[in-house]
Amino acid sequence: MMRYLQKFQYFIVNFFRETSIHGFVHVVSIGVHLIERILWLSFVILAFYSTSSLSQRIWKRYQESPTVISMDRNMFFWNTTFPAVTVCPHRQIDDEKLSKYLNENQKKFPTDEDRQEFSEFIQKLSRASFENFEDVPMNRTFEIESSDYMELIWNLSWSFNPDLSSGLGSKLTLVETITELGICYSINSRVAVYNSFQYRKANSWHLIPSSTTVTVHPLDGEIYAQLINLSTAYEVYFHAAMEIPDISKRRYSFDDAGYATVELTALEIRTTADARDLSISQRRCRFTDEAGSLQHSPVYSLNLCRVECRIQMALELCHCIPHFYRSRTKRGRQYPVCGFEGMKCLSGIKDEIISLHSDTMKIKCKCEENCDNSNFFVQAYKSRVWFLGANLQWGITDYPKMQLIRDVLFRFTDLLVYIGGTAGLFLGCSLLSFTEFIYFFSWRLVKFLRQRNWKDFRL
Repeated sequence: MMRYLQKFQYFIVNFFRETSIHGFVHVVSIGVHLIERILWLSFVILAFYSTSSLSQRIWKRYQESPTVISMDRNMFFWNTTFPAVTVCPHRQIDDEKLSKYLNENQKKFPTDEDRQEFSEFIQKLSRASFENFEDVPMNRTFEIESSDYMELIWNLSWSFNPDLSSGLGSKLTLVETITELGICYSINSRVAVYNSFQYRKANSWHLIPSSTTVTVHPLDGEIYAQLINLSTAYEVYFHAAMEIPDISKRRYSFDDAGYATVELTALEIRTTADARDLSISQRRCRFTDEAGSLQHSPVYSLNLCRVECRIQMALELCHCIPHFYRSRTKRGRQYPVCGFEGMKCLSGIKDEIISLHSDTMKIKCKCEENCDNSNFFVQAYKSRVWFLGANLQWGITDYPKMQLIRDVLFRFTDLLVYIGGTAGLFLGCSLLSFTEFIYFFSWRLVKFLRQRNWKDFRL
């Protein structure tokens, strides 16, 4: 053992004399006083500590904040996404379909009182949300399983067929979608289809090729789209094309006999292709196709992630999920749908589950922003009495004067340059010196320890 220790000491001394890292040679030089050796060794240790400490800070910066959000003011060089709209009609159940269902199931509903009670139940269930679960009549189940609630509502749903027109070059379409307010209809949304009843019923998880998002340009002037003859009171969410409505966000309510006009402006953020090469934790945002962490959606958005948080919270506290959420996960797991007891439980925590914030309970919800996103702000809206029924007109009148760009500021090459510069400043070495260090303390050390005449061995 002593022989190997002597050999290792000899190897270290010779390495210190030959290495290109500054300071080591003075520690082992012949004729140097002990105090000088201690001083030089202290300087070397301090230099290594400084290099290591600063390199860790540089690495942390590369991992946590390598991007920068800059401002682009060339408004004539980009297009602006036309505001997506989700309309949630107050009328959810079709009276004729309901009457037909009651006639076909007379054994369940033998009396007029039973028919009236079920009609009230299904009407309120179709409009049930976290805000009003307590309003649902919970006297009888009518032999209907909670897992069948959404299918029953869909089969009895009222056909929402307003006329849609616009001054846009591209055609807008109305897409049915299930939201936290029940069955709604989205326009210019690319993710609404993933919450449609047909998509869920087919247990689909594949990505659907969608049409290009409708955009507008300042040279287009004031652009409006409108829904004509909605035939019912309704609520409206204005959101980005790659988003869904969120119950915690502001919505606008209009009656069934008014002509509503809404003027909006936008602030968009776009992420460059270089930033996509970074990890999600580095850029702190997700693209639509990065839905790996979501169990109930094949695509990602901030609000879809918040839905996931509400699902997990409902499962933890009430052991079930509301009927308007997708109950089956990507892995095929089936979650129980809330019946009466579950609805009562959800109504007791509605403030916490809507806001995803509580002072008394711990809520785990970590959702990244959308890498490409549009924020729409209502500048003005007005509603006037309209004898032809409910109409909605919305559009962009004041085009945004700036756009935010998320780009890479600190790349991997910058990381190497910064760490190399730090090592050169404190140790006077380069990347080749560290390569030399690894080489000598691996292959050359093994070869030296096997050498018999080790005192004649030269590095």
